[in-house]
Amino acid sequence: MTIEIKKLSPELANDYLEYFDNIAFTDNIEWSGCYCVWYHWNDTLEDESKKYTAVGGNCFKRNLALKYIQNGILKGYLAYEDGNVVGWCNTNDKENYESLSKEKCPELWENISSYEKVKSIVCFSIAPHMRRKGIASLLLNRVCMDAFEEGFTYVEAYPGTGEVNTHSYHGPYSIYEKYGFTVFKDLGGEVIVRKSL
Repeated sequence: MTIEIKKLSPELANDYLEYFDNIAFTDNIEWSGCYCVWYHWNDTLEDESKKYTAVGGNCFKRNLALKYIQNGILKGYLAYEDGNVVGWCNTNDKENYESLSKEKCPELWENISSYEKVKSIVCFSIAPHMRRKGIASLLLNRVCMDAFEEGFTYVEAYPGTGEVNTHSYHGPYSIYEKYGFTVFKDLGGEVIVRKSL
């Protein structure tokens, strides 16, 4: 098995959509419309999505994802096997996520100086037939390597502390521990883990 990791770019938008359209949630249908835009979500988008649905549309998040990929807002890495996407990691500068803003989540910004840059990992998605084959580890390793080269101070993630299952989209705590992350703060059921670069 050969896995290739590629940074998301506008040229890979169709691959991204194909993955979320037909592969990512074949075993978790209730999440099939997420398109991994939740951490960019805000009240304005919530209002727009309701209007969109009211006029018969059901692809608001899909169209938003495409727009955000084209504009460089949605970032991360795709994992490929034989030219097909089999995994995804949503990672970005922490300041670029609406849902992690200082106003909404001040506890996530404690002890971070103004000169420190934090790369956040908010989601892993691995194709059901490719789980437990080390793909998330390959994605995490690439995130850390690139974050170092890009001048980030930390890589940060938010794994749960309970049982690992299909809803563990932050990734299991064990994977972060393996790559040298340590617990920065316990949020109760979830922890903030950080790796210094």
